[in-house]
Amino acid sequence: MKLRYWIFLLSMSATCAHARVFDINKESFAGYFAVGGGSSALGITSLDNEAGSSLSYSGGIGQNYSGEFGFLYSKSRLGFRFGIEILKPSVLDSTATSSGADYYSASSTILGFAPKLALEINLHGNQISRSYVSVAGGLASVTMKNEYTMTALGSSALGVSDHTAESKGSGTALAASLGYENILTDTTTIAVEFGYRQLKIENLQYTKDVSTFGGAKTSGDSVKRADGTARSLDLSGGFISIGFRFYL
Repeated sequence: MKLRYWIFLLSMSATCAHARVFDINKESFAGYFAVGGGSSALGITSLDNEAGSSLSYSGGIGQNYSGEFGFLYSKSRLGFRFGIEILKPSVLDSTATSSGADYYSASSTILGFAPKLALEINLHGNQISRSYVSVAGGLASVTMKNEYTMTALGSSALGVSDHTAESKGSGTALAASLGYENILTDTTTIAVEFGYRQLKIENLQYTKDVSTFGGAKTSGDSVKRADGTARSLDLSGGFISIGFRFYL
């Protein structure tokens, strides 16, 4: 009798497991992660005019890369996404020169974290796919680390030796995108988005004491160019991302 009872329970469980038919319009909760990349407006702004306007710099940051994870709550035609985005522009390796002579080489590394809230508006879809527009906002925290290796000429002319300057700042991150989501396997979907991100950091401050081109700086001092203006970073640019959503 007990054997028949357990066989009955197992058969009922199997029947229930197979009975679920995925309908993207009826699913309400999912965990997700996404990766992306796109253009960056940074260029050489993490280094330019830090030791005088006569110096020119090679290279530039032209790409932003990102990763995001969090969860999605979807109901009817609206979805709410809560996540954390990690922003990683490409590293800038540059040489500062003047009149054909090298003064120093620099490596600039920037990293950002942005807790964000996004609203998705579903435009059109069927049982296994949908298109949507998304608007998102959050507060981004960005760190910058500039490492300098001086030449003999540069050290003599600028009065500094090899050093590393670390700073941080924050700013409002805004984004808008157009997305398409389609079933991949069972309760997992794949989502592709094309959009534009706006993020400017205009309040950079040193996080460690350092002697740099403008003299000795202490933690908390504002990061400024040689002309006295505040250094700012513009991480704005278009992007494309691909992600996976796991519905529960």
